[in-house]
Amino acid sequence: MARLLRVNMTESTTRWEEVPEEYRRWGGRGLTSLLVAREVPPTCLPLGPLNTLVIAPGIVSGMAAPTPGRTSFGAKSPLTGGIKEANAGAASPGSRSPASGSRRSLSKGSRR
Repeated sequence: MARLLRVNMTESTTRWEEVPEEYRRWGGRGLTSLLVAREVPPTCLPLGPLNTLVIAPGIVSGMAAPTPGRTSFGAKSPLTGGIKEANAGAASPGSRSPASGSRRSLSKGSRR
């Protein structure tokens, strides 16, 4: 069972939930863009509490292949106002995710 961790920075809470069927085949850059497009209001401020930081390992993370550990970080860009994504490689937290059952993480809100 794939799980999604939602972190609410405003309320200082976390919540695990099952990944919706429509997101299960997505990973990395595709998943970050899909979640930001569907869950972030288009008129929200990029540095405001309604923006969401999506952290998603690539679809081959955790496999026994050369450099499979790519993790994507996506959110609404303060520079362009569009969806922007960056990624990191090598051994990353995402490469361990399949063993723990978690493949996606979303962080929303602002720290008080």
